[in-house]
Amino acid sequence: MRDNALHSTGRLSVLNRLGNGLRATSRRLGPWKLVASVVIVVVAVVVFSPEFFQLRNLLNVSRQSSIVGVAAVGMTLVILTGGIDLSVGSTLAVSAVTVASVLNSGHSVLLAALAALGVGAAAGAVNGIGVAHLGIQPFVMTLATMVALRGVALRITDGGPRIFGSESALLDIFGSGDVMGLPGPFVAFLVLAALGWFVLRYTAFGRYLFAIGGSTEAARLSGVPIRATLVGAYMVSGALAGVAGFMTAARLSVGDPSGGGLLELDAIAAVVIGGTSLAGGVGGMIGTVVGALLLAAVSNVLNLAGVSPFDQFIVKGAIIVAAVLVGARAAKRKVNSSTDRDRAEPWWRTDRFRSDSQSTAATAVQRSQTEHSASGLEKYPINHELEREQL
Repeated sequence: MRDNALHSTGRLSVLNRLGNGLRATSRRLGPWKLVASVVIVVVAVVVFSPEFFQLRNLLNVSRQSSIVGVAAVGMTLVILTGGIDLSVGSTLAVSAVTVASVLNSGHSVLLAALAALGVGAAAGAVNGIGVAHLGIQPFVMTLATMVALRGVALRITDGGPRIFGSESALLDIFGSGDVMGLPGPFVAFLVLAALGWFVLRYTAFGRYLFAIGGSTEAARLSGVPIRATLVGAYMVSGALAGVAGFMTAARLSVGDPSGGGLLELDAIAAVVIGGTSLAGGVGGMIGTVVGALLLAAVSNVLNLAGVSPFDQFIVKGAIIVAAVLVGARAAKRKVNSSTDRDRAEPWWRTDRFRSDSQSTAATAVQRSQTEHSASGLEKYPINHELEREQL
């Protein structure tokens, strides 16, 4: 009996080690999941639409991804905090209408661009104040501003498009022009994405975004300025939606109050496909760029294949659902393996600074103990067990 028990125990030990090894292998293969998705899309394109790889078409795809990509850069910052911004499409419309109005008034293109940027930032500030200071849920707050801003755009133009005839190098670059052989809007998208990557990776503001998304309470205890950070995130999202509005107006030479329809959904889809969690705290800018390009590529392939625009919405919806399910499974695996500190991080993410709520909370408790002792209140000891329960 004893030998059988020892044999069973040894077999269980081997199985446990094998299971741990398989889980570790799965985590090491995690960075290649996005690569595998790209490969699958490429193979499908080769089979169904070989003309996709013509240079002219590839440049067209990059141009098509630009406006959604610019909005997705700002959306990434908001989603990293665990929030969402449904107002980017309406912000684009108001910004485009503002550009047309400024140019038709005889002012310079530079002033029109700054006005679009300012209108977007102001809309984002309203969202941020509502979320951070008034405690309104991000979904509800940005849904309200989405409706209100659409009404503002329609009121400014009396419901119709506003055409302008101005010409300048700035309009050409952000519209239909090229920069060193690449579409100007695509270059602007890449530059803004690079700035976003730098902010997330090397600045305190970027670390605050990850901290808030990981655990708002732990971030508060560790001294993160939560309200200011949230307002900043929504302002950046609004400002980039304003840039997208300027790009749209420059490309079409019209301020359309109905423009930007479903832009928020495309931007969210690009962010989610790129690996950023809707729960916040995990994600990065490189994945967002890949997600925007994948969405544009899928739309282009469907167009080349003669798929109806109505059916394309169904395909996009299925892609979003699939991306959310994959992200949820990844988050579940992360929770189950949270004690494994040496797991490899996906190369397309820049979430090295995401917060660990337990360690951050422990640091905050230690800080409070130090301040408690310094104030001469040592005779009232801190109940650490109670604090752990509250955290």
